[in-house]
Amino acid sequence: MKPLETGDPTSLGEGRYRLVGRLGQGGMGVVYLGRSRSGRAVAIKVVRPELSTEPGFKRRFADEVAAARRVGGFHTAPVVDADPDGEPAWLVTAFVPGPTLQAVLARVGSLPLDTLTVLAAGLAEALDAIHRAGVIHRDLKPANIIVAEDGPRVIDFGIARALDGTSLTQTGMQVGTPGFLAPEQLTGVRALTPAVDMFALGVVLTQAAGGAPFGDGPSAARHYKVVHEEPDLTAVPVELRAAIGACLAKDPAARPTPAAFLGALTIHHSDGGNWLPDAATQLLPSPEPVVRPTTPDSPSRSGQDTPQDVPPQDAAPPVGTEPRTEPRTEPRTERSRSATEPAAPIHPAPGQVQQTVAGRPRHRRAVMAAVLVTSLAAAGLLVWQPWNQATKDSPKPRASAPTGSAPAATPFPTDPLLIRQDTAPGWPGTCHSVIARRDAGAEKPVELIAAGAGTCDTLPQWSPDRRSFAFTRRTSEGTAVWTADADGSHPRRITSIAGGRVSWSPDGSQLAVLRTKDGVQQLFVVAVADGAARQLTSGGSPVEDPAWSPDGKSIAVCLQTSPENWQIHVVDPAAPNPVPQQVTRLPHAALDPVWSPDGTTFAYTAGSYGKGTQGDIHLVGSDGSNDRELIATSAHEMDPTWSVDGKWVAFVRGPYERPVIWAVRTDRTGERTLTAGASAEGHPAWR
Repeated sequence: MKPLETGDPTSLGEGRYRLVGRLGQGGMGVVYLGRSRSGRAVAIKVVRPELSTEPGFKRRFADEVAAARRVGGFHTAPVVDADPDGEPAWLVTAFVPGPTLQAVLARVGSLPLDTLTVLAAGLAEALDAIHRAGVIHRDLKPANIIVAEDGPRVIDFGIARALDGTSLTQTGMQVGTPGFLAPEQLTGVRALTPAVDMFALGVVLTQAAGGAPFGDGPSAARHYKVVHEEPDLTAVPVELRAAIGACLAKDPAARPTPAAFLGALTIHHSDGGNWLPDAATQLLPSPEPVVRPTTPDSPSRSGQDTPQDVPPQDAAPPVGTEPRTEPRTEPRTERSRSATEPAAPIHPAPGQVQQTVAGRPRHRRAVMAAVLVTSLAAAGLLVWQPWNQATKDSPKPRASAPTGSAPAATPFPTDPLLIRQDTAPGWPGTCHSVIARRDAGAEKPVELIAAGAGTCDTLPQWSPDRRSFAFTRRTSEGTAVWTADADGSHPRRITSIAGGRVSWSPDGSQLAVLRTKDGVQQLFVVAVADGAARQLTSGGSPVEDPAWSPDGKSIAVCLQTSPENWQIHVVDPAAPNPVPQQVTRLPHAALDPVWSPDGTTFAYTAGSYGKGTQGDIHLVGSDGSNDRELIATSAHEMDPTWSVDGKWVAFVRGPYERPVIWAVRTDRTGERTLTAGASAEGHPAWR
């Protein structure tokens, strides 16, 4: 959840609902967390004011709200209030605590058969209730499904049709989400019926089983397969394959109704009464979070809006957003270090409590935003503080610690941070960047490499002894790696490269760099003394983001495993040209990997700029295990870097045009902004 912004309403319905924070924003409007007069948490969607002037919008919105209010059943988040004629118009639904299905799948990868059958039955019952009320959802997807303790809930139904004929749809915005659209939604040759929701149900359940019925390539390729090819159901358990396959029929008339689909299911209920696997159960909210307050004047952080409506319960993961399952799509060479930006795998919190459900042990996350944000907002608590602020360090809220004395919080590092500083606007289209050093407690960074005519200096990296640093310089003559002394003196060109980040060997004698060979970006190592180069990879897939391990035995890279996915691989610098060994096989892209100082963990960027909740910062074991989120918001986050002691991670948040550097402890406390002043800063390097 984000704090309210200037111009946001503070109450609606003549004071019936108090707005306490932002949960998301999209084409329809802004979604807020609110409280009724009795204190009940609700989700409030406030329609964009300009839509009210669109011909027929208010009438269609009123019709859809009236229909949605008729929806009942156990598996929906009901509409409880609305004012379609208001200025602005708004809609209130019940707030369901719990992660989205998107968050659960990002954590567990796929669901077991018994969980799948309960999920399928619950979603079918929800669609049956929605359709009997005369409503077509039109945007059923994992992000619109809340996973609650007693079953799934479908949210955000009943108002999509109000956008028909508005300027949004007339300019090409499609109601619905690519990947879940039925053939008739893509071709536009048939009137839409409730059968489009059954098609989306088939896609959702196939994904929940760990599959992709029409692949995960470019949208155009997927759309062609939806219209013309049969789905791939190999990941779906045999017991469910026929029922789910029927939902994905090309002909709407051949798809089952929700009731018929339910009749075809054999539902497996767990003996222990818990329908979720243990890894998903850990994402459920704790009933009694304990919050540590901060000073009333603690500044709030700002985030970037998501590109589409975010359902209120997308705030359910600890920081309020979902992971990205698609990689970034901006050019990969000399590109992304600009910006530098859950749900998602979860980092177990200290004080995680154990509960028992129907006699079965259950581990729950002690802090979930679905419960937490209400407590925070009610107390007026915000926990983000700037680096140079003199107030005490305040961690993010989390559960009660076990009995005994809590360990002292790790102090903020005093080691200087290398950064890319933009001296003028224009990035990434026009580069006005220099290499600078940001010292702890200092408001302004120290410029180390002055801006030269026609030069673009980016991606600094400290040498192991911190007596020098390397950086990437782009000029009209090409791109090269340079080094300079720690104070910026004696800059020296080493060798030409394709661009991107470079990484030092632990002994400081070599640099891992990127070069293009036979049209493919490959990994090379070059000697700092004379620029002599040696090629390490030779495959057909491009390589990105080299990072040398602390022991010198491996170089981590990002390797493109499919047209829309990148995963972490390792290369042995002593054995050139073997196939890189794949480390991660995650349900989302893994980019920008950096080793922790002890070599046990990667911090990396999960996600894609401009898609979903954009980039997030995750941690994963160096063997590919225990993937969990560190930072996830609706803003773009990327380019992590470890502190020298391995207790903090700095990263960049914000749009490419105005990146801002932040930092957080590895236990997810103490989040703070480091950038101060008006200039944009990116590409942080602590070590």
